Amino acid sequence: MSNEIFYEYDSTTYGDGILLNEYRGEFSLVAAKSKDGEIYMEWVFPQKRDGSKKPIEKSLPWKIKLGPKTEAIKVLKFFLEKLEGDTSFSDDFSDDNRGKDGPYNDDIPF
Repeated sequence: MSNEIFYEYDSTTYGDGILLNEYRGEFSLVAAKSKDGEIYMEWVFPQKRDGSKKPIEKSLPWKIKLGPKTEAIKVLKFFLEKLEGDTSFSDDFSDDNRGKDGPYNDDIPF
């Protein structure tokens, strides 16, 4: 894939979106922003794997790996089918859900 594909959220005021990225034959969805016609990946410092929860020294793109092209298509179709078929997901996130069992649940599971 010679060009990366960027989707900018309709509701954003800061150019937030998702970038479909290909690197070494592996596809990923990457958190990204658009500013002045340029697309910028968002970068993070992941935690070390030694249990210390300290960040590593090198930042990495904030991404979700989807795998090679055939696997990426399979993964995206899977989630698309779930979103289209499941009516339990809703676009209506009102303040009435705050602090209850809704999307703003105050009980963090970790």
